[in-house]
Amino acid sequence: MSQETPFDIVTRHLVMEKDLNAFGNLFGGNMLAWIDEASALYVMEQIGFANFVTVSFDDVNFKAPARRGDQVYISCRILKTGRSSITVETIAEIHAPVTGSHEETIRCKVTFVCLTDNKPFAYFESEDYKKFRLQKTQT
Repeated sequence: MSQETPFDIVTRHLVMEKDLNAFGNLFGGNMLAWIDEASALYVMEQIGFANFVTVSFDDVNFKAPARRGDQVYISCRILKTGRSSITVETIAEIHAPVTGSHEETIRCKVTFVCLTDNKPFAYFESEDYKKFRLQKTQT
């Protein structure tokens, strides 16, 4: 039986009036921007490299709307790495402080590609990555 890597909470957002559409629901584009940013922050911290770009969002399905006053928790975990790419699974959950309810609103995959000179860079095969991993295991 394989044990899945746990998710790490990366960030939280309070849904405010400026984030809403005319019907009082969080704009989907705002949620996707929060997910992209949280996923990127998580990747930077996990791999010790910051020059990368988002190349895809997969399996994005909105399951429930967030409303004004809700808290959105965004959590991530690494699914896989390639030579220059990394894919994370990201979950956005709605926490309603008044009722105490928790509901998953999105579970998706976000893939990033590491760059150097604006071209894909095989960071995960580099000496820098090997050193970073060694340092991380020693702390």
